[in-house]
Amino acid sequence: MSKEIIERLPKELQTSFYRDNPKKIFVLSMISCGFYDLLWFYRHWRHFKRRAIGLNKIKQQELNIYSKDKDIIPFWSTFFCGFYIVGTARRIRDKMKSAGFSNYAIGPWWAFFLFGNDGIMGFFGGTEDINLNVTIYIIDVLVVAISTWQITRLQIKANEYMTLSNECPQIVEAHYKKWDLIVLLLGFILGFFALIGTIFPL
Repeated sequence: MSKEIIERLPKELQTSFYRDNPKKIFVLSMISCGFYDLLWFYRHWRHFKRRAIGLNKIKQQELNIYSKDKDIIPFWSTFFCGFYIVGTARRIRDKMKSAGFSNYAIGPWWAFFLFGNDGIMGFFGGTEDINLNVTIYIIDVLVVAISTWQITRLQIKANEYMTLSNECPQIVEAHYKKWDLIVLLLGFILGFFALIGTIFPL
């Protein structure tokens, strides 16, 4: 896609993917017990939709690989994020590959199998054995970390593509928006009650 066409889009839509800081994603996801992942998915698929609409407005929709992006409903992409992570990973991989970059391996299906925010606590109601409860909780934190790493590494690869293709500078600063803090607080509160309910069940 020509630079002239890209520059006719709003600045935030000039990149192929939503720009974000990977460290910020991982930290917020862990603190919110994986709840922040939902916001990450929503922003990415909303970006695809807005970018497609922008291209359509300047009559360049035929240059967009994904012709139906303008019909995306970000809510459903977020609701079914466990499946849409494959589509997100494929988009990044395809962009890297089409640009001729040799390091385009993303592993969409690995992301699918390793992604999942619920962990094992949803199936564990807690016992009278506090030590066992603590062990289960630690294991669950590790599961959330593995899950969170899937979207973090996808953001790293997306940023890498945007940098190598000169769509944006290499450094992506960690900006905290209002919804970052709202989702973080909500996830932290839910995670806290899950922790108490798991380790010290009634």
